[in-house]
Amino acid sequence: MTTPNKVALSIALSGILLLGIQTEASANYNGSTFTGLDLIVDIINRDPGLQKRVTAEHRDEAAMAADSMNHIIVEAIRTTGTANDKVISTADTRELNDYIFFNHYAEWMQYHGDDEGNEETGFHLVQADGAKTKLFGKNAINKVADGIYHLGFETHRKNRLMNEDGNTNASFATVGGWLTGLLSADLAAGTLTNPTIQEVVGSTGTGLDTFIGIIYSDPGLQKKISTGDMREGAAAADAMNKIIVEAIKATGIAADKTISPADVQTLSNYIQANHAAEWAVYHGDDEAGEETGFHLVQSDGAKTKLFGKNAINKVADGIYHLGFGLNNTGKRLINEDANRNVTIKNVANWLNNLLAIDMQNGKI
Repeated sequence: MTTPNKVALSIALSGILLLGIQTEASANYNGSTFTGLDLIVDIINRDPGLQKRVTAEHRDEAAMAADSMNHIIVEAIRTTGTANDKVISTADTRELNDYIFFNHYAEWMQYHGDDEGNEETGFHLVQADGAKTKLFGKNAINKVADGIYHLGFETHRKNRLMNEDGNTNASFATVGGWLTGLLSADLAAGTLTNPTIQEVVGSTGTGLDTFIGIIYSDPGLQKKISTGDMREGAAAADAMNKIIVEAIKATGIAADKTISPADVQTLSNYIQANHAAEWAVYHGDDEAGEETGFHLVQSDGAKTKLFGKNAINKVADGIYHLGFGLNNTGKRLINEDANRNVTIKNVANWLNNLLAIDMQNGKI
């Protein structure tokens, strides 16, 4: 749940353009979420193309299916807290996709329906059946609603949602923009928020908190991973930051207001001796196709630079190998797989830059 990308913002701010909704509704099923998503149900009821080509009974069935999916979307937004910042970002859209797929896949399949074997079911009773109404400059039913209603199918790390046939469809960024536009009044009013969910904030009060802000704001992570992954990665980073601060204070290595390569060795030894097991959990790994801990954000598309290097994949990850020990020369840290990694000289330089103010004012 973070700042939306430019694509999502431009779509959301484009406004809702409804064309051709002038006839009386003949279908009877009305939207019941009391949010902007009910507009989709209203369009199903009133679209002149659908009134001409689709029976009232089928419009009713499709409207009920759309309303059911709308309820699941609202549940997902509230449960995940993705509306807390009043925008549905690309990362939020991935989070919604994850939630719906893992919690409502079977029923979503039924509600969305399909058009295989010359038989239409669910929402597909009106999709690609002559709808004319426009929304965000696109066909409201065939593009916008159908795109949103692919939120319940299998999740993945590519840029587009997958449809019921496993083919790529609307992008996560575009769907986030459409949801932000449709739910603009609800988002502004705060009726979709979840006050029990708070975003991770750096808690050390030192320069190490920089990494938490970068995780949330990095444009590459915004595009490639979910809000939930960012939250977990940030929480893991904050936990390791607190251990680093504890280690600096316990060993007294910052008494001279600088951190040397030898001090990095001391830090690594302290963390290994006192926090090895929990550090391994916080740092995480990406074995067997499953990411955990900080690895939920490491090597996942981050772009932000720090000290001329990738802030997440090089600087943070390098520092976060402090808990795994040193190679046989003592000049490099090793990673979670016991392979040599960043030099202790580089880690010392990065820590000196990140913690310069804290060391000068005696905070650590």
